[in-house]
Amino acid sequence: MFNFFVLFLEYILSAMIILLALRFMKKEGAYVALATLIIASNLGVAKLFQLFGIEVTAANMSMGMAFVIYSILTEVYGKEEGRKAVWTGFFAQLAFVLLGLVYTSYLPSQNDFAQSYLSQVFAVTPRIAFASWTAFILSGYTAVWIHHVLKGKTKLWMRNNVATKIGQIVDNLIFVTIAFLGLVDFKTYLQIFITTSIVEFALDYADTWVVYLGVGFLKDEEQNGNFKVAEAKD
Repeated sequence: MFNFFVLFLEYILSAMIILLALRFMKKEGAYVALATLIIASNLGVAKLFQLFGIEVTAANMSMGMAFVIYSILTEVYGKEEGRKAVWTGFFAQLAFVLLGLVYTSYLPSQNDFAQSYLSQVFAVTPRIAFASWTAFILSGYTAVWIHHVLKGKTKLWMRNNVATKIGQIVDNLIFVTIAFLGLVDFKTYLQIFITTSIVEFALDYADTWVVYLGVGFLKDEEQNGNFKVAEAKD
C-alpha cells in the first residue's frame, strides 16, 4: 500500500511540474517540463517495485506525462510543435546519457564516494536510453499524428485519451522489449508490460484535467499576445 501512495505522489509532482512550468513560462515551459520529466524518468525507470503483488517500473507517471505535453502543444500550436517536443525529449535523453558516460570516465580520487553509484546508474542507462529513444520517437510521432487527425472531429478529452493510449501501447511494447527482454525472465517481462500499460491507461483518465488547464494557460497567452499586437498596430 505504501508504494501506491508513492505512485500517487509521483503523479501529483509530475502534474505540478507541467502546470507550474506552463503557468509561469508558457510555451517555453512545456519544453522545460518535458526535458525535466524525461531525464528524471531515465533514472527512475531502472527501478522495479511491487504494486499489489506485481512488478512495476518507477517513472510510469512521469514518463506518461510526456504524452500530456504532446497533447497540449499539438492542441494549441499544431502537429509540427508536437513533433518538435518529441525531438526535444530525444535531445534531453541523448545529452543526459553522453554526459553521464563522460562523468564516469574520470579516474576517481581517493576521496571520491560517488563513482560506484554513478557507474551502476550509467551502466544500465545506455540500454534503457536506447529503448527510450526508439520508443519515445515512434510513440511520440504516433500520438501527435493521432491527436492532429482527431482535432476538430472530437472533444479534447477524447482525442487526448485516444492518442495517448495508442501512443503508450507503442511506447510500452518497444521500450519494455528492448530494455528488459533478456535481463529478466519472460514472466516478469510480461508483468512489466501489462502493469505499465494498466498504470499509464489509468493515468490517461487522471491527466485530463492537466491537459485542459495546460491548454487554457497557453491559449490565454495566445489571446493576450494577439491583443497586444492589435493594440500596437492601432
